This record gives sequence, C-alpha cells and structure tokens, in this order.
Amino acid sequence: MDRDFVVSQFTRYVHGFDQGEEGVRLKYAHSLRVSSLCEQIAGSLGLSQDEVDLAWLIGVLHDIGRFEQLREYHTFVDYRSMDHAKYGAHYLFDDGHIRDFLDDGRLDDVIRMAIDQHNVYQLRENLTPRQRLFCQLIRDADKIDIFRVYVLYMSQKKNIWNVDWADFENQPISDSVMAQARQGKLVRTQDKKTFMDFYVGALCLYFDLVYPRSRQLAREQGYFDKLLDFHSRNVDSEKKLDEIRCLVQKAETLPQPTFVDTMYNDI
Repeated sequence: MDRDFVVSQFTRYVHGFDQGEEGVRLKYAHSLRVSSLCEQIAGSLGLSQDEVDLAWLIGVLHDIGRFEQLREYHTFVDYRSMDHAKYGAHYLFDDGHIRDFLDDGRLDDVIRMAIDQHNVYQLRENLTPRQRLFCQLIRDADKIDIFRVYVLYMSQKKNIWNVDWADFENQPISDSVMAQARQGKLVRTQDKKTFMDFYVGALCLYFDLVYPRSRQLAREQGYFDKLLDFHSRNVDSEKKLDEIRCLVQKAETLPQPTFVDTMYNDI
C-alpha cells in the first residue's frame, strides 16, 4: 500500500472543502490521528504488515462522510443531519471513490463494513471474523481520539453535544443513563437528555474498548483521565460519577479479547 499516495489523495479531497472552517481542519487531523492509533493497535495484535496497512487505511477514511455532512448541514450531530458513517460508505463504494485511494478491490468488503459500522451502538451479528476484527480496530481507535476531542472542546467552553449546558455542574444524571453505565455499556443516544447525560455517555465509551492496547493508549494519552477528573456540584451526580470511576477501575482488571489464530481462518 502506498501510504503517501493515500494521504495525498485524502488531502486533495479535504481541500475541496472550506479550509477556513474549523470542523474541516478538526476532522482532517482526527482522521490521521485515528489512522496512527489503528496502526498501533493492529501491531499489538501481531497482525501482518498488510493487515496493519489495511487498519491504517480504514483509519484515514473512516470519517470521510463528515466533510459533506458539515458542508450540507453545518453540524457533526448525526441525529440532526445524516449518518456520516453510512454516507461515507456510500461515497466510497456506491459512488466508486474507493478507487481514488486503492486499486485492489479484494479489500472492499472489509473496508466498507468497517466504515459503515464504526459509529453504531452495536456491531451487526453476521460479520465475518475478519470484518469484525477491523470493525473493532477502527471503533477502538476512534474512541481513543474522541476523548481528546471532548477535552479540547470542554476546555474551549464549546457546547459539544448541542444540548442545554447552563449550570451543567449542577445537572442531574438520568436514571436510565446511569443504569447503562452500571452495566458497563455504551449509552444509547435517545436516552441522553442533559449535558451530564452526554458526559456520562462519553465516559462509557471506555467500556466498549475491545483490545488491551486500546485501553493502555487511552490512559497513556491522559485525555480520558481528564474527563474522569470532572467533579459535579450536584451531590447525587457526584456520587454516580464516583461509582463510574470505580467501574472503570474494575473494568481494567477484567480479561479482554486478544489475538486468536482461529479468528483469521477466512483471511
């Protein structure tokens, strides 16, 4: 795989959008960071160089749907615009633009599925072992850099989730959101009502990380810890946040999936 060519093609695509728009610059940088994270996680699994390259490529392209979303809807909020992952898969494969980056069509089914599924609540059940591997890789890498984005936006006092965040330090955490956190699950978007609900949802992304190296990277970079360090002035909310911090510590002691040769029989 010619990585320089892929990056040059991706850069040319991004330059078709308004470079004065902060979101364009943000998603360009995010895509390249995620590609690096994909490479590191894939390397930790002992994959071949071709497979590491494939993980890296998926990282570069996973958010390609974000740019048209921003131009058309001026938002990155999917439920207020379009599903950026589904659009990215459509752009690359239904419109044929994957050939702008890669000549080899033998990888198309894995790339398409990884991009299509990178933002879903739960992966579809009928994935092949190979598809599931690369879906999990991109989902892990994406979440790790999302922690950084959340910290950046909160430090800049930006309303990340486009909900009421007035006096959010005193906001409650919804019971349904906390129930999902207690189960170590992702929080469903439709259950989030307040800024604090979305904040708890951000913390719960950690529970969905699959690979040991992913959790190591999340903690090494420090952004997840900065999210954990927030303290609420609402007594009940702070009690719930303490509970989540304990759940995070407990999750780190649980066994996680590792490389298994039988996963790759269909590669």
